[in-house]
Amino acid sequence: MNIMIVTPYFYPRRGGAENYAYNIAKILSERGHDITIFTSGEVNSEENIAGLDIIRLKPNFRISNTPVRYNIISKISRIIRERNIDIVNAHTPVPFYADMAALASKMSHRPFVLTYHNDPLKFSSYLKLLSVIYSKTLLRLTLKLSSRIITPSPYVYNESSFTEDYHEKMTWIPPAVDIETYSPRDEDSILKKILFVGAMNRGHDHKGVDVLLRAFKQVSETYKDVRLVLVGTGDMVTHYQGMARELEISEIVTFKGSVDEKTLIDIYRDSYALVLPTKTIAEGFGMVLIEANACGKPVIGSRIGGIKYVIKDGETGLLVPPGDPGALADAIMKLLDDEELARKLGLNGRKLVEKNYTWERGAGMTENVFEEVVS
Repeated sequence: MNIMIVTPYFYPRRGGAENYAYNIAKILSERGHDITIFTSGEVNSEENIAGLDIIRLKPNFRISNTPVRYNIISKISRIIRERNIDIVNAHTPVPFYADMAALASKMSHRPFVLTYHNDPLKFSSYLKLLSVIYSKTLLRLTLKLSSRIITPSPYVYNESSFTEDYHEKMTWIPPAVDIETYSPRDEDSILKKILFVGAMNRGHDHKGVDVLLRAFKQVSETYKDVRLVLVGTGDMVTHYQGMARELEISEIVTFKGSVDEKTLIDIYRDSYALVLPTKTIAEGFGMVLIEANACGKPVIGSRIGGIKYVIKDGETGLLVPPGDPGALADAIMKLLDDEELARKLGLNGRKLVEKNYTWERGAGMTENVFEEVVS
């Protein structure tokens, strides 16, 4: 098949949706399909990475994290025509690109498959208003125009009010990790390191770094050999660094910034446990959970959104109430108190990833959906 994948952001940018789109596309290409990626970029460019033809267009402007480009429907339609595209697949939750791809597919008489990662949730008053308007107009039309809807999020599949009218054409295809690359290491660090991996900007303040810092303050009062490591960048980093100073834990908290994948895997392996203290339903899955599990590490996350489906409480990690520093501190200390439990949860997590979360499995399921739609 000639497959066009439309996504607002793409590799080498890291993120759950970007990682998902890249790995599925890469394996589909390896299986003999011709893949064209249409995405945004800092400049207009065309390149080939891992067998994928990538077309990047510089946005005319942005609304929050949404890149907007004029005449995008005509540009997508031209690519469909010139490359004889059989099927178009687009990714949300960032608006606009998927919506324009749905309209271009309709005008070009090509089937359209939407990959719906999560609901379009915003929490500032201005962006929330735009999100409500979008969900009742363009998003609704895009869902209606979709021949099939793939969601990587078990929360979306089971609970989303946005997609409940389209459940009959939905398929859950979970994200995955490269289990050869993300693998355990036997060496133990002298210091026990609690790890957070994620964006630290205003658009991702739902990830709960503030909750984690308050929880870690409590942990540090009992455990003197524990450190907190945070990986990620964003315009809130300075704020969180100031918060760590106010809590008098800055000496035992390390902000690593952005790291490459090899370094990230080493950080996973060197950690004691990963924490994802999300405060809202905005976390549709939580890729970092299965990345840490793949490296044999236990995970702690909030009992909310997609996280509660990914973590098997008491088997691969621990679930805690969202927004509760005390409960989070208790969960961290439970693992610190019981190294055998931590080791067991990490081992179980690795087994679960090997069974359910491989890219080969996800790409095969995606290929089946595409073939059903095209036939």
